[in-house]
Amino acid sequence: MSFKQNPHEEKVYLIVDDFGDMRSMIKNMLVSCGAREIFLAINGAEALANMEARRFDVVLCDYNLGPGKDGQQVLEEAKHRHLIGLGCVFLMVTAENAREMVMGAVEYEPDSYLTKPFNKDLLKTRLDKLIAKKRDLLPVEQAVEKHDYARAIEILDTKITKKPPNSNELRKIKGEIWLTAGEIALAREVYKTVLSIRDMPWARLGLGKTLFFDKRYTEAQDVFQTLVDHNQNYTAGYDWLAKTYKRLNQMDAAQKTLLTAAEISPKAVLRQRMLGEIALQNKDDQVAETAFSKAVKHGRHSVHNHPSNYANLAKITAVTKKGEAGLKVLKDMKREFGKDPHAHLYMATAESVIHETMGNSNASKASLERAADIYQTLDHLATTDCSIEMAKTYNNFGMTDKAIDLLQNTVLNNHSDDELMDEIKEAMVSMDLQEEALGSVDTIRQEIASLNKRGVELARSGKLEEAIGLLEKSSEQMPGNKVVNLNTALVLLMDMERKRLSVEGIDKIRVYLDRVRKVDPDNQTLNKLQNRLKTAIKTTDQGPVNTNSIAPVVPCRVKNGQRQ
Repeated sequence: MSFKQNPHEEKVYLIVDDFGDMRSMIKNMLVSCGAREIFLAINGAEALANMEARRFDVVLCDYNLGPGKDGQQVLEEAKHRHLIGLGCVFLMVTAENAREMVMGAVEYEPDSYLTKPFNKDLLKTRLDKLIAKKRDLLPVEQAVEKHDYARAIEILDTKITKKPPNSNELRKIKGEIWLTAGEIALAREVYKTVLSIRDMPWARLGLGKTLFFDKRYTEAQDVFQTLVDHNQNYTAGYDWLAKTYKRLNQMDAAQKTLLTAAEISPKAVLRQRMLGEIALQNKDDQVAETAFSKAVKHGRHSVHNHPSNYANLAKITAVTKKGEAGLKVLKDMKREFGKDPHAHLYMATAESVIHETMGNSNASKASLERAADIYQTLDHLATTDCSIEMAKTYNNFGMTDKAIDLLQNTVLNNHSDDELMDEIKEAMVSMDLQEEALGSVDTIRQEIASLNKRGVELARSGKLEEAIGLLEKSSEQMPGNKVVNLNTALVLLMDMERKRLSVEGIDKIRVYLDRVRKVDPDNQTLNKLQNRLKTAIKTTDQGPVNTNSIAPVVPCRVKNGQRQ
């Protein structure tokens, strides 16, 4: 005789609720369902601390958690920081039905909602279905955490072949993994396969992303437009449509699109921030002020809270109202961010601009000098946003040469980042600078790509010493450039595999890898080279390397649907 295992017995649960009676009631319900290991949290901060400490199979989180983070922001941060995986069930518990709450929570895709009041039977029925849906996804989650995407896809394909009820959910995960791995064409095939059977919004969104990442912007625009036309509350579609309009330099259309999305769901901090930045570029002060006000309001307890929201709000408030009102925003910013040097840079740059508009020349000059001093203490390679902010401030005071130097350096060290290059171009427009002032962003990018290609071609032809010389020199000129540093590490490793490992050689390779880890710790090529170096260290007696196997580092990767 065999007994069917209770699906709740081996699961680890987290209950998040600010009311003790509700926590106790849900805990008792779970115990009666068979749950054994249950943790409790009274607020968002405690919930996230629990998720940092251990892996949970099921999280039941109330939407209203009192002061601090709400349930949406807990889910938002848990996903952003990868504190919950593919196999975790996140159940939002709520008595709320306000449209703003519902749409805000929907954006971060909890697995389901449970509306108060509810009883044990309803809870058990809901959990049974959700746990069954997530069954056996832990191996996929573990493979993804190890960046072993081929293994994750293999597991998913095996499951999909059996045609389970959650086949579409598995295909959705498969598409996202291919995007994360940077395999755009393979992701596109997944989405096309789903769409050939049924028009699923998530599949159409994924298809549009693949076109966007391949720089087929007009086609991507058509896909995203069709998506929102048929799914008018699908806010992610509007966000990507706006991003596409930006790439096509259709800024009015981008602003209009984001206004629609922000009306549907106003709590998304990143959306309000992008809307504010585009409105500034479009010289629409009223929309910019409203957007940054909401970004500040909703960002206070969000993982996406950023000092630029306050700084931009302060500057635009000084224009639409008066300087004192702008300075008051900066006082709020100081309380919010404390001693964060990045925030203090934004405060100082904003103060300098506001004091200048108020006619306080001495105070403006002092704020500018303080901003410059703070900037010198920062890691310029890891704080590109601060570099752009400082460039704008220098330009505002007529220090154009300093502004151009900062922007040129940012381009050199980040030439493969399409989104950042767009930000630099937009910044130059706002600064009334012609792109030729930098020598053209696109020209610089092409020159770096050609140099990188030349180094790889030398390595492929067996001229490893020449390749090393060229790439090492380039790396010193561009210490923050991920592509150049990765290829320098690659050819050094190839050379050492062909000869014999040495302590000095290993240390040199690690310098280049550490540079990349500093700015992009999840870079896929970085992980591969780190593993290859470990293998080489274990096996010091290597045969000659096949230099034909050398391939250039792919300039751009995608992580969670975003370029890396």
